[in-house]
Amino acid sequence: MRDDTDGIRTRRRAPTAAVTVALAAVVLCASAAAFAAAISLPWAAVVAAALAAAAAVVAYAELRHLRQVFGETIDRLVVAGTELTALMDELPEALVELDAEGTVVSANTMAGELVDRSVRDIVGGTLIDLVTIESRPAASAWLRRGFAQARDRSGTVALTQELVLRRGDATTVSVEGVIERPLLEEEDGLIVRLRDLSERERRAYELGQARARFQQAFDSAPTGMALVRLDDGVIVDANRSLAELLARRDLVGTNIRAITHPDDMRRDWATPASDGEGGQDVALLDQRYLHRDGHYVWARTRVAVTEDEGTALAITHIEDVTEQRRSAEALQWAATHDELTGLPNRTLAMATVDERLRDAVHGSMALLFVDLDNFKVVNDSLGHGVGDQLLQAMARRLRAARRPTDLVARFGGDEFVIVVDATDGVDPMAIAERTRATIHEPIEVDGTDLFVSGSIGVALNDRDEIGSDELFRDADAAMYRAKARGRNCVERFAVRTHRSSVVALRTATELRAGLLRSEIVPYFQPIIQLDSGHVVGFEALARWLHPERGLLTPQQFLPLAEETGLVGDVGAAVLRNSLAQFARWRAGSMPFADAALSVNVGTRQLVDPGFHTLLRETLTETGIEADSLWLEITESALLSDVKASTSALRRLRNLGVHLAVDDFGTGFSSLTYLKRFPVEAIKIDR
Repeated sequence: MRDDTDGIRTRRRAPTAAVTVALAAVVLCASAAAFAAAISLPWAAVVAAALAAAAAVVAYAELRHLRQVFGETIDRLVVAGTELTALMDELPEALVELDAEGTVVSANTMAGELVDRSVRDIVGGTLIDLVTIESRPAASAWLRRGFAQARDRSGTVALTQELVLRRGDATTVSVEGVIERPLLEEEDGLIVRLRDLSERERRAYELGQARARFQQAFDSAPTGMALVRLDDGVIVDANRSLAELLARRDLVGTNIRAITHPDDMRRDWATPASDGEGGQDVALLDQRYLHRDGHYVWARTRVAVTEDEGTALAITHIEDVTEQRRSAEALQWAATHDELTGLPNRTLAMATVDERLRDAVHGSMALLFVDLDNFKVVNDSLGHGVGDQLLQAMARRLRAARRPTDLVARFGGDEFVIVVDATDGVDPMAIAERTRATIHEPIEVDGTDLFVSGSIGVALNDRDEIGSDELFRDADAAMYRAKARGRNCVERFAVRTHRSSVVALRTATELRAGLLRSEIVPYFQPIIQLDSGHVVGFEALARWLHPERGLLTPQQFLPLAEETGLVGDVGAAVLRNSLAQFARWRAGSMPFADAALSVNVGTRQLVDPGFHTLLRETLTETGIEADSLWLEITESALLSDVKASTSALRRLRNLGVHLAVDDFGTGFSSLTYLKRFPVEAIKIDR
């Protein structure tokens, strides 16, 4: 190949040589003229000789220069050829250069490796020599077309032909030949690229095997699978598991949106996010798919996007998680609801209050804390089964009476809370009063009418920065205030209510200690016969000799004793101490020692199986005759459980004690019930 730069340099030096020849000729001619004049020779002959000598000198100098330039050009061509050869050898495919006659003038190393021959063996032969006999006609025609188009110089030649070449190890190799015209227009040869098709065939085979394995795994997968076109959402393939999951055989050709729940179609899984681990982009979401019978099946859907022959596809793995969802929902429900009543539990109630307080204005929300009065008596007398039924019935009643914007929850035991939306002029106290009236209606359990009441505390978010803990504390304090007022009433929280609650808590603690220190003592109220003025009996009234607060009346500690379960201990202390005092009076021959003694018996004492034993043992220890003792039971205690009360009264009457009904007329005043009880007297409440 010619180096154009050297050619330009050579041509540029040509005028310089001509000038040199002309100058040399002028000098020689002048010297020759002077010499001819000196020796009397003809002038023309001398000039000719001078010119010839000058030409010879110039030709010699130019020849030396051209020889030097040519040598340098040859060196550069050798270096360029070496670099070109190295570059061709580094190419990833075989290259063969043909001259105008079809002879191989050069080839790279890949060409030699392709046919298992050395490059030296290939160069000098023809490409047809390397082709199998069967492929030669097609190869010859292909080369003729290539040379013809190359000679036209009309554009880039790129003719492709599959060939089978003979290898040096007697095997053959399938190749794809591509003819391209040389870069330099003055060259008439061709460049042929040879690409090994065996690798492509191997990859095609492996791809086919991979497709077969994928299809087998796809069809036999235990979870549902589908291939969905991303452009239109049409299912192009679905496996048996998915068909069985949805009981459908018409999935192929169906749009995925047609079997997806409308609420789930808002989720865009067509552009999944990366899994974050450098793997294939995936999307994971739970969706509902339409079963053939019309119900929806929850499924965990994993979507990966791929491409097949230019078509973008979503590979969807659909796993039935209906049971898991049901289990999760059941666990969530159990965590936020009371199992017995089905109402929201304490956790959900507090969370609801927290949520509503965030956006609530002052006075726009109220909390009603409801405690069923004397519920422990029902449990102790009728059993926990009846108590549970009572709680369930009460829960249904409260739920039915609530407004849609309010929340009814079971806080624990016999306590309920109602979260009231107090906006739009709603009066929480009016709602609390209606709730109290609703609770007070009789409830039939196992054929028996039970009469219960409720004490209700009301607290509002009427202070800055009040939280759920403070609101529940305030409502609870107000509820205890309602109990202290006599139960079955409503109390609104005030600061003094909170102080009273603190005092009540301290009092309950001190009462336990007071029982141990025998601070509960009887005070005797005489019963006088009006016509004679004689003392015919005494009623023992409980008093508490508090070491700091002095003498406390029953109203100051008995309600707390009932709430804390200490009322039985208080009653037992009063019974023992009063009988013991009577025994001392009789031993001292006091004039009123022969009078009768009346002792109040609470509801819990009446139905307590141990009370009968306590009474018998105390009478024996003190020596007081049973005929001298009257037990006074309130009307409400008798009617809370007629059956249990009747049985307990008969056992007590069998001991020989007398029975009376206290505060008759404050309850239901049913004379029919009185006929069933073995009572001998009634005390009418004023």
